[in-house]
Amino acid sequence: MIHLKNVAYCYPGRQTGSSWALDHIDLNVREGEFVFILGPSGSGKSTVTYVLNGLVPHFFGGHFEGSGQVCGQSIPETPPAVLTEQVALVLQNTDAYLFCSSVEAELLFSLERSITPRSLFPHVIDEVLSLLGIEPLRHRAPQDLSGGEKQLAALASALCLRPRLLVLDEPFAHLDTPNRQRVQQALEGVLRLGTSVIVAEHVVDDFAFRANRCLVMESGRVCFDGAPEKAHGQMMDVGILPRYAKPTQEPLHNGQQDLVELLDVSFYREKRPILDKVSLTLTAGERVAITGPNGSGKTTLVKILGGLLKPHDGLALWCGRPIHTMPPSQRAQYIGVSFQNPNDQFFKVRVEDEVWAGPKFLQKKGFPVDSTWLTYTLDLFGLTSLKDHSPYRLSEGEKKRVALASVLAMNPQVLVLDEPTAGQDGRFRQELSAWLRKLSSERHMAIVVVTHDADFAHATCQRRLVLQQGRLVEDDQCMHSARDNP
Repeated sequence: MIHLKNVAYCYPGRQTGSSWALDHIDLNVREGEFVFILGPSGSGKSTVTYVLNGLVPHFFGGHFEGSGQVCGQSIPETPPAVLTEQVALVLQNTDAYLFCSSVEAELLFSLERSITPRSLFPHVIDEVLSLLGIEPLRHRAPQDLSGGEKQLAALASALCLRPRLLVLDEPFAHLDTPNRQRVQQALEGVLRLGTSVIVAEHVVDDFAFRANRCLVMESGRVCFDGAPEKAHGQMMDVGILPRYAKPTQEPLHNGQQDLVELLDVSFYREKRPILDKVSLTLTAGERVAITGPNGSGKTTLVKILGGLLKPHDGLALWCGRPIHTMPPSQRAQYIGVSFQNPNDQFFKVRVEDEVWAGPKFLQKKGFPVDSTWLTYTLDLFGLTSLKDHSPYRLSEGEKKRVALASVLAMNPQVLVLDEPTAGQDGRFRQELSAWLRKLSSERHMAIVVVTHDADFAHATCQRRLVLQQGRLVEDDQCMHSARDNP
């Protein structure tokens, strides 16, 4: 099914030999095999998935060495349009290829490119939507879906092709537990049909141990290839699994100022309530996790906190002032927001320029800028060596770091992070947790983390808000004592 021999690849603009994204790897996968590929950010996982459907080298360009075949086709000689007839790739950035007016239209678009008879289109669509349990999304526009729902829609589109090889890049990054289980069940069904499945992931859970093989990658090389249950030591060595500091109980408010207040905030889309009378207060120095299932309204809440959306009912206030009425320069100085998809935040061609863009904007508006803080931010996120690279050509994990750094560079009083650990390895999650705790305790920055990563939330935050169907159903202000002292 897959034969890669001595494959090496270097992205355009990087020096061949010293910046290999893939460093002369070999990989053979049999028909019907299930392979999990694990590795830290920038280790080459995503690049392997691009090779398998010909995006590398045909779309990205760059320098390619070695030989490779997938489904009997030579990768260097076969264009992606031909390879995708048998190889379905679900990318981490679903916004890059969800563009139709509804989820059903996305599935129809896939079927138009397949050999499936047109008379069977309705049956295939019903079958795939049922398999993933996403029938309610059939007539929804992809741009109105949550990050997790978009991932499910993209997977459904790929499954309509009935490929011989299904390749998924970080499929669980934005999924809550029920939807993660739904995808896992769907993949088990695909495997029973004899389809080969390749999953490149950071998330290590029980599903990874159902694979026939596990590959652990680091610096473009395969450093482990064997049974998943024997890979734990290697995963720890390369930093896939985090080692969080034990949470300590801290006073939540400690006399600090209330910064943000939401009073009975409601928001609707096509008369459907996305948020329903949500009220909360954010205080300087506190760290708050916002959790809840996909589609519960978390990202909409983030946009209201950042002033990008105006509540249809209720008030969202910064120190008593409606957030959406504040000039962008003031909002950026006070409230920094980093969204799920880092590609939506980029508009510069160099990483360093991207991180500097916000502070330079504030400087033009008369706000002071600390160049030492900017340098520290680049170093903190491990971006100094990448400062001259294009943010668009980085791995998804590296892109996330650039997006986080560009917001933090403006030194806001409230930092709102939407799924900050998606696409990040354990070492970075561990470092980010420690750093957010330091920001809140030393600089009294209020931290809001929207996440499905329960371990990260527990290690990082003092308080947890739970959203369900747009309602705030839980405000746990003692999450450490509740979990650590049963």
